[in-house]
Amino acid sequence: MKRTKRTGHKTATACAAAIGLMVMALPPPARAQQPPQRGCLAVAKSEYDSAKQKNLLRSRFGNYVRTGRPFRRAYWYCA
Repeated sequence: MKRTKRTGHKTATACAAAIGLMVMALPPPARAQQPPQRGCLAVAKSEYDSAKQKNLLRSRFGNYVRTGRPFRRAYWYCA
């Protein structure tokens, strides 16, 4: 039997290590926003904007709340 070089093994190991490092560098998956208090329902941004335009963010029936960071906002209606 003739001996051959095992370069394929080194290449496969290097690829596996590189893929593992890339996966570890990814941020953790986004978690769903939690309501700011009990009794709040998630609403669409358009509903929040419509209420803001009509000055209804706070009313005697409930209020709209915006939570989260910029570009990761969550909108809620709390009764």
